[in-house]
Amino acid sequence: MSLYPVDKVCFRLVHDPELRAALDADPEATLRAARPPLTQEQIRAFAAGDVGTLSRMGANHFLLHQLGRFELLGLTLPIYAERIRAAYA
Repeated sequence: MSLYPVDKVCFRLVHDPELRAALDADPEATLRAARPPLTQEQIRAFAAGDVGTLSRMGANHFLLHQLGRFELLGLTLPIYAERIRAAYA
């Protein structure tokens, strides 16, 4: 399974305020419309703010942390850090 789509969404968050707004307003629909397409497992983890699972799949930590930075999907930077640590505890 490629993690490029996960990393691409996270990268785009930095440069695309419309994507951030869409992800905040309707995460499920926004993730399903992502190009390149995400797998069902990736969509589930993203929508749940489960950065630990995305990290264990191999997603880039620097890019993932944008979710906490922009406080998307129920994440803040402290919650992001807690979930990453828990995934590797």
